[in-house]
Amino acid sequence: MPSSPIPIPPSSALAAVSVSPQALPLVLERFHSNSWASLGKVRQPKVLHPIDNGDLRILLLENISLDAVKAFEANGWRVDHHRKAMSEDDLVQQISQYHAIGIRSKTKITERVIKAASKVPNV
Repeated sequence: MPSSPIPIPPSSALAAVSVSPQALPLVLERFHSNSWASLGKVRQPKVLHPIDNGDLRILLLENISLDAVKAFEANGWRVDHHRKAMSEDDLVQQISQYHAIGIRSKTKITERVIKAASKVPNV
């Protein structure tokens, strides 16, 4: 996406300002730092800070790819990988120890499971 051009004020706008010579540097500093800088201001991207994820655990069910397991482990996650789906009762019992869960289509994430998932951040 191309960047937007920064508008340049017409010379008549600058000619309408009358300032004493002693105050001119202060006025120009405020003029440039406040008004024209904000016109061309671009929202800065968020900076992501690394977190200590050595204690983060993820539960992967339904034979999710071993490449995914390796990728999570390479980034410091502790991964529990299961080939089959879990029942709602089993998930409710175990989900409280995990920060994330990866599933396919057989595992159902019900309201009971969500309430039991105390370490999963609310989105």
